[in-house]
Amino acid sequence: MAPGRISQEDVVPSYDIVIVGAGPVGLMLSTCLARWGYKIKHIDNRPEPTRTGRADGIQPRSLDLIRNMGLKADIMAHKPARVYEVAFWDPSPSGQGIARTGTWASCPSFIDARYPFTTLLHQGHIERVFIRDLEKHDVEIQRPWTIKRFQSSEEDDPEYPVEVELEHVDGKASETVRAKYLFGGEGARSSIRRQLNIGLHHRDPIQHVWGVMDGVVNTDFPDIKMKCTIHSEHGSIMVIPREDSMVRLYIQIASSTDADWNPKKTATESQVQESAKRILQPYSIEWERVEWYSVYPIGQGISERYTLDQRVFLGGDACHTHSVRHPRCSDYQSPPLTLEI
Repeated sequence: MAPGRISQEDVVPSYDIVIVGAGPVGLMLSTCLARWGYKIKHIDNRPEPTRTGRADGIQPRSLDLIRNMGLKADIMAHKPARVYEVAFWDPSPSGQGIARTGTWASCPSFIDARYPFTTLLHQGHIERVFIRDLEKHDVEIQRPWTIKRFQSSEEDDPEYPVEVELEHVDGKASETVRAKYLFGGEGARSSIRRQLNIGLHHRDPIQHVWGVMDGVVNTDFPDIKMKCTIHSEHGSIMVIPREDSMVRLYIQIASSTDADWNPKKTATESQVQESAKRILQPYSIEWERVEWYSVYPIGQGISERYTLDQRVFLGGDACHTHSVRHPRCSDYQSPPLTLEI
């Protein structure tokens, strides 16, 4: 090689943006930018898209956006559940079990939305709709890779100021790239948020441990095909109808108001089912099959900042978390960031 000449191996690849995390918010951002011709490096630490479980809802305004992107038909091809109303159940005045105390539109009339319903569909189906569109624009999700570290300095490189070190999850391969922007959409345990030293503040002082279960049930509970919030003397449940005759139940296991509160408390599948049976009394419920089950703690939290320098950004659960008592839907908040970039 001639003196002073740079070899191909010495050239650090550069991108318009590095996106970490291939959940709904990361995929939405990637899809928007890919359609506009931006050069994207997109990684995810999972070996494949979501197989089952996780977030399952698309709010009406998000469905509007997906329609405008031409992807609504692909979503609806999976025949998702549609929720038009939310039912509220509380302890019965008679002191025997629970009773319905009211209903409310899932999409109230004061919300300007084309579709007055919430769409409920397994997150993996939603992810694959975006991934297929990305493939049409020559963007591939690099799996299973994670971010090891990054630094941002416009003095070092005004055009591509963000240096990002990436690593295969097995630790046997790594690469360094440069980018104009870095986006962290890798969930509530975001390593990018930690490296930025951005705190997550819990606005609700009460924390909870919830069990969540997807499956097919046999029940005489009359509103099983509606979204329901249920409170009884035995605890709380949220009912979410799903595709393929399934239903999702969020069952409260523990609360920080309990005398024996333990944020690491867990429960078996059968224990959560027994808890659900007690809460739903006088109605009965049995499971034909369980597709997915998990237990996790969660509270109402929001990050102090979404960015520090307008070069490294946070999105999705990386910058906010919410209680199961509020709608748990897939997060598609990236279009405003797309316009900013």
